Amino acid sequence: GTVYLERYLPNPRHVEVQVIADKHGNVIHLGERDCSIQRRHQKVIEESPAPPWVVNEEMRERIGKIGVDAAKAVDYVGAGTIEGLLSSDTGEYFFLEMNTRVQVEHCVTEMTTGIDIVREGILAAAGEPLSIKQEDVVLRGHAIECRINAENAAANFAPAPGDIGKYKEPSGPGVRVDSGVGENGTVSPMYDPMVSKLIVWDVNRERATQRMIRALGEYEIEGLTTLIPFHETLLKTEDWAKGSTCHDLLEDKEWLKSTAPAEPVVPVESDEDEAEKITQDYLVEVGGRRFDVKVVGPPPVAGVAVANGSAPAAKKPKRERKSGGGGGGGDTLPSPLQGTVFKVNVEKGATVEEGAII
Repeated sequence: GTVYLERYLPNPRHVEVQVIADKHGNVIHLGERDCSIQRRHQKVIEESPAPPWVVNEEMRERIGKIGVDAAKAVDYVGAGTIEGLLSSDTGEYFFLEMNTRVQVEHCVTEMTTGIDIVREGILAAAGEPLSIKQEDVVLRGHAIECRINAENAAANFAPAPGDIGKYKEPSGPGVRVDSGVGENGTVSPMYDPMVSKLIVWDVNRERATQRMIRALGEYEIEGLTTLIPFHETLLKTEDWAKGSTCHDLLEDKEWLKSTAPAEPVVPVESDEDEAEKITQDYLVEVGGRRFDVKVVGPPPVAGVAVANGSAPAAKKPKRERKSGGGGGGGDTLPSPLQGTVFKVNVEKGATVEEGAII
């Protein structure tokens, strides 16, 4: 018989290369994406470029050429991704597969290159030549994407579909949200539990991380348990700051439990408390674009003028949001995963013992 052997990589990174090819023989790459933060071999956080101590310019050109050569070898047309494993020990790059489509995480590459990957891919498929050359591709700054899934990280990332109540996306310079849901919408158990993709850009990885943490804190999704608390917790760890794959954390059930959303604490209010902390919403224009901005602090003094108008009336403090859908209450017994019921062994009103098959 035949024995197929695969080389074992003790601490690999999942690094992929974005390519675009047309019908005229032009193939370019747009740099790499590091997608090493995964749960059950599925990506949850992606960034571009990879941390500079992981992929330098020489390696970027080397793996970029691998991507271009692979696309040319199969006469590929359109946008595609060459996925590979990068050995953290030797710097060797091993081919995994080619995804012949636009990846979920293509957004981080768009943010760092300024290139509309979807547009270029459609035009290439229609027979148009690429509008850019390899020398036109310049990576600027750093972008991070967090997949906002309706999942409970503290319960081994169990899907948590349900109905959405209030829904408000973060905004501001360098913040992008790609979503397909809205207020009073539903995340169905029949499909992937992704709610949206939250993408941020800044001049370097550290500042992009801080911007992402701020954006996650502004994201309001009521009625669902999501990965927002998980992302907030992970991005504040030393492992993330060091550019680790965070594999140990994502396999640590006790650490995952620490990412569970905290129950909101509603203190007894007093006039003094009211004055100490209120949240006010402003509409601010930056570079011709308008953004919703939250300002947390004491209320303005009545009658004192502020920029472009008079001081707004003080508002009641906004309480910490609560994500539902995590566990059952009363007579409800939630299943950790969705499925199909094909047999029921008990009748309504029956008494069962622990371990009985229902």
